[in-house]
Amino acid sequence: MAYSRLINMDIFTDAYRVTGRAEVGAGGIHAELGNPNTDFLELHEAYISRIHQPGEIISSYKQGSFRKENINFIVLQDRRDGIPVGSSHGRSVFTRGRSAGIFLTVPSFEIHGEVMHEGKMTPGAILVQSIGRFQPIFAAKALASLYPDISYSGDLILVHKDRIGIFCLSSGGEL
Repeated sequence: MAYSRLINMDIFTDAYRVTGRAEVGAGGIHAELGNPNTDFLELHEAYISRIHQPGEIISSYKQGSFRKENINFIVLQDRRDGIPVGSSHGRSVFTRGRSAGIFLTVPSFEIHGEVMHEGKMTPGAILVQSIGRFQPIFAAKALASLYPDISYSGDLILVHKDRIGIFCLSSGGEL
């Protein structure tokens, strides 16, 4: 029998936030997002709200399904829910390397946080060399572009690389 568990998350599309739980295996949500056998991510106990009205649930469902390519980003409160631990001394391949502050945009949001990378520390190299279609951003905060007083933060935000419009790297501080 395969190992699986339910993890809590917030999924963001261009206009909606959906809070719920996804079933993941030993590889965590990152492995589920990278699963080539399905284009969809299943969510249990889905509560839907509009980005500009985060406190108002417009609908709820026992189950929902998301086309992975339409997910802008996923917020996790505990990075352990999103990062599989590698076999090399129990340290994840997603948390090796040097850290740098980042700023990026996706439709309707700007995201600030920290990225970990082993190779050349440039925005292009980070996006190309990082594993999978979703870029892990640690200690992250997402602000709604049109409503900057509305924000969401998490220990880990997984950002769909294809949805990134701007990706900037800071070295020790903002300009």
